[in-house]
Amino acid sequence: MKILQLRFKNLNSLYGEWFIDFTHPEYLSNGIFALIGPTGAGKSTILDAICLALYGATPRLGRITKSSNEIMSRQTGECYAEVLFETQVGRFRCHWGQHRARKKANGKLAEAKHEISDADTGKAIETKKSLVINVIEEKMGMDFDRFTRSILLAQGGFDTFLKADAEQKSKILEQITGTEIYSSISLYVHQRLRDENEVLNCLQVEVAGINTLDEQQEEYIKQKLNNKEQEALLTETQLKENMKAVTWLKNIDELKKEIKLISNEEESFLSEYEHFSEERERLKKALKASELDGKYALLNEVRNQLAEEQQSLNDEETQLPSLYLDASKKEALLKQAEQKIFEVKNEQKILVPLLQKVRSVDHQITDKMEAIRHCNDACKKISEIILSEEDQLKYYKTNYHLLQQEFNAVETYLHQHQADEWLLSGYAGIETQLERLNTIQHDITGKKTEKQVCISRFDTTKQALKSINEEIKHISQKQSQVEHSIQLKQQELETLLNGRLVREYLAEREALYREMVLLQKISDLESERASLEDGKPCPLCGAKHHPYAMGNIPEKNECEKKIADLSILIEKTNLIVEDLNKQEQIKLKYHNEQVEAEKKQIALSGECQQLEKECSVINTQLSCWIQEYEDVKQSICDKLKPIDNIVELQDFNASELRIRLKERMKNWQKQKQKKEILAQQKNDCESKVKTITAILETHSLSLKEKQVELSKLQVELETLKNERHVLFGVKKADQEEQRLTESLADAELSEKQARTSYISVQQQLRISESRISSLKTQITNKKSVLNKKAYEFKALLAKSLFPDEQVFIDARLSIEARNKLQDKEHELERKRAELEHKKKDREVRLATEVRKSITSLTLDQLESQQKGYDDTFSQLRDNIAELKHQLTENSEARERVKEKDNEIEAQKNECLRWQNLHTLIGSVDGKKYRNFAQGLTFERMVSHANRQLEKMTDRYLLIRDEKEPLALNVIDNYQAGEERSTKNLSGGESFIVSLSLALGLSHMASKNVRVDSLFLDEGFGSLDEEALDIALETLAGLQQEGKLIGVISHVTALKERISSQIQVIPQTGGQSVISGYGCKKVLG
Repeated sequence: MKILQLRFKNLNSLYGEWFIDFTHPEYLSNGIFALIGPTGAGKSTILDAICLALYGATPRLGRITKSSNEIMSRQTGECYAEVLFETQVGRFRCHWGQHRARKKANGKLAEAKHEISDADTGKAIETKKSLVINVIEEKMGMDFDRFTRSILLAQGGFDTFLKADAEQKSKILEQITGTEIYSSISLYVHQRLRDENEVLNCLQVEVAGINTLDEQQEEYIKQKLNNKEQEALLTETQLKENMKAVTWLKNIDELKKEIKLISNEEESFLSEYEHFSEERERLKKALKASELDGKYALLNEVRNQLAEEQQSLNDEETQLPSLYLDASKKEALLKQAEQKIFEVKNEQKILVPLLQKVRSVDHQITDKMEAIRHCNDACKKISEIILSEEDQLKYYKTNYHLLQQEFNAVETYLHQHQADEWLLSGYAGIETQLERLNTIQHDITGKKTEKQVCISRFDTTKQALKSINEEIKHISQKQSQVEHSIQLKQQELETLLNGRLVREYLAEREALYREMVLLQKISDLESERASLEDGKPCPLCGAKHHPYAMGNIPEKNECEKKIADLSILIEKTNLIVEDLNKQEQIKLKYHNEQVEAEKKQIALSGECQQLEKECSVINTQLSCWIQEYEDVKQSICDKLKPIDNIVELQDFNASELRIRLKERMKNWQKQKQKKEILAQQKNDCESKVKTITAILETHSLSLKEKQVELSKLQVELETLKNERHVLFGVKKADQEEQRLTESLADAELSEKQARTSYISVQQQLRISESRISSLKTQITNKKSVLNKKAYEFKALLAKSLFPDEQVFIDARLSIEARNKLQDKEHELERKRAELEHKKKDREVRLATEVRKSITSLTLDQLESQQKGYDDTFSQLRDNIAELKHQLTENSEARERVKEKDNEIEAQKNECLRWQNLHTLIGSVDGKKYRNFAQGLTFERMVSHANRQLEKMTDRYLLIRDEKEPLALNVIDNYQAGEERSTKNLSGGESFIVSLSLALGLSHMASKNVRVDSLFLDEGFGSLDEEALDIALETLAGLQQEGKLIGVISHVTALKERISSQIQVIPQTGGQSVISGYGCKKVLG
């Protein structure tokens, strides 16, 4: 992590807006700068600005809030701090700002704003104040406390890390070096041990909660059960014998009662049979008379008509005698009706006591039928319960069978996949290896892509090199052609120039031009030539030789010809030279092209060699990764070899294998849990079967008892029905009573009608005279017819053995009376036969029963014994069921204890395994393994610190305390290597040691953070000049590692020793200004 730029406004004494660029070349070249100024000028405010921009807090004031802002410059309305920093993941700009209401100095503080953005794109990453801190910690890899202890060592806290306790040092190292995973592992081991111990405790509690009988108790219960079963067997035998005797005595009593009842019925029947003899004779005569009813009806009809007519005549002739006669008849009818009423009432008087007796028997029959109904209902209810229990028993037996099948299937699966159990403990390691495989596979894929890119680049470069070679060859050919052309031109030029230079020909031509001018002058200065003397200079040209003065003046045409020839030669030469120049330019062009092509050739050749090396390196890395991939894959296959059909080398797929392994592990756990659930369900089902079986036995016995009671009630009911039949047959008492009531009503109605008729006859006496005449004629005619009919009927009477008509009349009965007598006769005959048969049957059965002679006890004695046997047997049966249930539960409890003991033993081994691991690395707060891992990291940091310490002094050497892993001691080489605590160091010694530790931390880089900026606020005042020089040289040497060190101090000596400076200069009114490289005040 490196601070690049800082911008702030209105912080403490630094009024206005300021900008500091830490990337200024002066800082980059020296690697160290001094932030100097007098005490109170505002040096630490610059460091506060960095903290404020990043964390919204300062080491001196803590967090700046809406209610408190002591860092804002007095009498200002706003302040802010903004820092640009760089980490391994990119460059980021973090801004913190706060203002007062309307940005007035006396306004109320508003809520601060805090945000972070990508410095390169300007895109905001987070603008919510509560979340910005988390993003900054994520990007930088450290929180505020770690920042102030590792990068910005604030004023008065330079030796914070040195004086920090083990926990604080651990947190700093965890942030700097990324060892938090070891805390998680340590916590997990501790938690896992606690979980496994809880499982063990639960199993032990479950075992303790299972009650079992000891061998003595179990033997006692078994003996008691055997005794009870023997007693029950004896009691059951006695019960059956007693029931047999009771039934025998009851049968004898019933038979005797029946015989006596039949005898009584016979006596009553004989009286009734003899009483019916007169009625039988009467019935016989009535049946014979009924054969003449038709003829007699016709005769009576004529007689009645004649009588009526005669009566009418008599009435009319002699009113009173006829009326008296008719009145006499009507009176006779009236008496007959009255007699009928008397007879009905007499019959009713006789029937009432019998009806009362019949009703009593009917009531008993109703009670018995109700008892039978209740008994039937009870039997039906018990039968329904038995059917329901049998259904439940069938259900639980079927369910038990299904559960057993499913349990066997689960056991088969667990047996067949026994190797899968290893996954419960080994899957985590396999998963780590699979993740490593995925990482390697990803790296291999990336490397293969990189290799392809490299090969593609190599091929492209090689092709470009080939093209460049061909281009160079083509340029060389063109160069050769141009050189050949130049050579020909040069030969032509040499031939033309004839070994002379062009300038010579030019000079010669110039001379000819001058000569021609001179010739002209000679011609023009003929007089002057006469005055010339040899050896004396010419006044015109200064020559001492005067050839023309002697008379040999050359010809002008010859000179012009020479000039013309020279001009032609020079022109040709110029053309050739111009052509040569063009050819040279072409040659130069080709040369430059060749040079550029050769540069490209060299570059491409070097690039080819570099790419070839890169491909070789990639191939090597790829081979290493492929080999590592194969090794890890082989390791996984070896580990998974016991697991059938899970992986093959030829079709190895890490992602698919992870899914399959996780599925196999889940299936194993699921089947294991399912086995436990099925075992419990199976036990519950088996217990239900036993319980329902016992209940069924009890209900079956109750049903038999109810059925015996029902049979007894049915026998009693049959006896009552027979008695009732003897008393009243099938007739119903209410119907008979109704019949008598209706007969009485009919008789009374007849009596009333007869009385009315008698009155009517009396009335007719007064009106009969008018009919006498017509009646006499009718009577004469009727007598003739009557005599004929009477003769015929008399003949029939004689034939039917009736002496006279009166005997016939007396013998006649109505159809109802005849039917009634016939029915009664048939009933008497049937009843006589039935009584004879019943009496004979009961006497035979009684004799048979008496011969059995089963017991000599009375029925009361037997029934008393029966009740005692029933109570005893019921109690014994309950005792036996209870004892059997105790033994069954004890057996099941022992099986459960055995299973739990096996589980406890296995769990103890598991607990021991985790206990051993816990002893090594486990702890409740995760410190144990973390401190061990960080101890190694701390050892590295101490090693780095010692390297820096050696550069500053040869007196001290840092070592780890043997008792406290994160504590430090120093070896004083000036005191014979004495070891002492860092707590006893002086101020200057503490500063040097703290500085070496800070530099040691800066040397350590991990995946979380790299420390490339270090700010030291004060602490140099405790050093002497030599120590100060050494410390500053050490800090300056860090520039080679790309680090920037800022030293904040008021020590005057620093101004002379550090050339790169930022000065904080106090001004009037409590304000300060900043001066130095990369520092400027931003004008609004």
